[in-house]
Amino acid sequence: MKVNFRKYEPEMDFLRVRDMLVQTFRAFEKPINWTFERWNYARYFAAPMLGAYGKTENTTEKSLEAIRLWEDAVGIWENEKSEIVAVVCPDEHVPDHPSYGLAYFQRRPGYDFLLEEMLDYTEGTYINNDRTRVYINEHDESLTQAAKKRGYAKGERSSAWFMEYVLKDLPEPHLPQGFRFLSMAEDNDLEKRRKIFGLSFRHKDPKEWPTLFSCQELQKAPDYRKDLDLVIVGPDGEYVACCIVWIDEYNKFARLEPVGSIVLGMGREVVMEGLRRAAALGMEKSYMESGLRFYKTIGFKPLYECGCNWTLFPKIRNPNL
Repeated sequence: MKVNFRKYEPEMDFLRVRDMLVQTFRAFEKPINWTFERWNYARYFAAPMLGAYGKTENTTEKSLEAIRLWEDAVGIWENEKSEIVAVVCPDEHVPDHPSYGLAYFQRRPGYDFLLEEMLDYTEGTYINNDRTRVYINEHDESLTQAAKKRGYAKGERSSAWFMEYVLKDLPEPHLPQGFRFLSMAEDNDLEKRRKIFGLSFRHKDPKEWPTLFSCQELQKAPDYRKDLDLVIVGPDGEYVACCIVWIDEYNKFARLEPVGSIVLGMGREVVMEGLRRAAALGMEKSYMESGLRFYKTIGFKPLYECGCNWTLFPKIRNPNL
């Protein structure tokens, strides 16, 4: 079976990779690859946001540099039919971030024979402090064995779970008087939107919030919908909770990413509103990867443990690479 490697070409490949992720969600006994929204989110929000994080000058330029760095790290393998069959990509990929240099593997069933070549590419591209790191799902036996063979050491076990919510019998909203739901399709106030994101993740300093450019870039993501970018507005007009709903119509599920709140109880309410809107669009389930007890409390059922980072240290790096 002939397979060719090449570097990622953004204009041509973004949607093709997205489609591969959608098509392979149910192709393994347990999901191996990212779900589609993470591919959108990594490129269109995480990269520009983290590129400008903590900076006050030239923030748009820093965001654009981070996008280029992210895109330059992606490697693609195509079969003789020009189908994308495997991808190595980063997630939060800026040099001063803890996840810089961490590689993620995506692939179609039947292409495990590419894992050695994918690790070759990773060890030549994803290097931070002279070490290479690969994220491996707990149930991905093929990649686990390939990494062990090359001398990778497993990191601490993840506390996160892949969880499921069946979208039936959803509760009615219970907002306090004076609070209401709002979507960005109704009022696209990006200043308030970036503020609630920052405060939700405990960042009080505005320079640690997403920039206006980052929020505008997110809204360019192919699978982003303003009508599913939800907030809860308090009596004073300020946003107190937020949630983006991502819809996979092919597999009939929704993902909620990110979720945040600064008022007790409003996190649950914005999640439930997101689930109600997903159900109204014909989605059957929602999935979440998290270690927070919050999601179990509101009804997400843990299915299996997620993975962790494996590291190849300098002293055992393959000398032939």
